[in-house]
Amino acid sequence: MTAAALADIVVLDDVTAAYDPDRPVIRGLTAGIAAQGLTQVAGGNGTGKSTFVELLSGYLSPIQGTVTVAGQPAGALAARPLRRIVRTTPALFDLLTVRDHLTLFATAYGIPVAGQLERASRLGLAPWFDEHASGLSSGTAKKLWYVMCSGGRPRLVVLDEPFNAVDADGVDTMVDEITAWAADSAVVLVAHTVPARLEVDQVLTLGGPA
Repeated sequence: MTAAALADIVVLDDVTAAYDPDRPVIRGLTAGIAAQGLTQVAGGNGTGKSTFVELLSGYLSPIQGTVTVAGQPAGALAARPLRRIVRTTPALFDLLTVRDHLTLFATAYGIPVAGQLERASRLGLAPWFDEHASGLSSGTAKKLWYVMCSGGRPRLVVLDEPFNAVDADGVDTMVDEITAWAADSAVVLVAHTVPARLEVDQVLTLGGPA
């Protein structure tokens, strides 16, 4: 392994990945994600961007090669507290309120609930704190999901299309947070369009299967 690879928090070595072993989505990928800064994952539809997210999350194991997070296999228990994964589609509990969701996830992460409520307020969620998830608009649900899944100060944050359906003020607030995270942690952003104020340090372009 090279000295540069040792500085990377995420290392993918000759990775082939698929949900159907006969139809690989990613084939022979070798790449690294720096321990600090913002990496954009780019590529057309079907090139494996969401599959890449699931490799980093540890949910999907490669059928060939290895994926490590801070030297740990991505699927290992020891890797879980090192990262936060914000998938593109919110998975909320209809009968829980916004406040309930924030409290539940903050407790799971072992971080102060007050801090999560403050972040949510900056994103304009305070008027909906006592609203059930079933009554939220798609943009409000997306903002709640983003706050829930990115709490604390992990070493790696992975964001899959976080800006979709979010209003301009909300995007500005998210850009401020992402910029602050990238100053001392690794942020991986899957996005077709990157907001103008967001400075990308590295672009990883996926080409899909050969």
